Amino acid sequence: MTAGLDGRSPVIRRDGEGISRLWGKGSVVTTKLSAEETGGTLGITHFSAVMGERAPRHTHTLEDEIFIIEGGEVLLTVGDSTEIVKGAGVLFLPRGIPHSYLVESETARFYVITTPGGFERFFSEAGYPTGLGNSAPVGESWSVDRTMEFAENLGLGMIWGD
Repeated sequence: MTAGLDGRSPVIRRDGEGISRLWGKGSVVTTKLSAEETGGTLGITHFSAVMGERAPRHTHTLEDEIFIIEGGEVLLTVGDSTEIVKGAGVLFLPRGIPHSYLVESETARFYVITTPGGFERFFSEAGYPTGLGNSAPVGESWSVDRTMEFAENLGLGMIWGD
């Protein structure tokens, strides 16, 4: 493909393409576009989430975040407000606002876009290979503490809790 004016090349990813990792309670998280591929502009991650999948309350200090919910039921807490998105919806989260989510339906599908990019590394590095079925490797377990440690080690500038 032809490169753009700044030298970046177009990228096309289809359903099932990208770097997929097992996440949390058995969800699959797929990095669709990385900061490296977009010149740092953004990162895009797709979630095929299962009931109970959640992110504890946290705040991004380095990037804005956009959720594009394709289907399912997701409980979103943003600042002091809590709402359920059933079906499809979009949420824009400017950096600095505490938030969390919880999948309340059997499954949910949504994209997380961060700008600038880089945060998507969190999912590809903290997740487990998808070939393991729907659980962590023997001798390991998924935990919020583990994800917090990965975020800190990657220098993602996240603040946990309020």
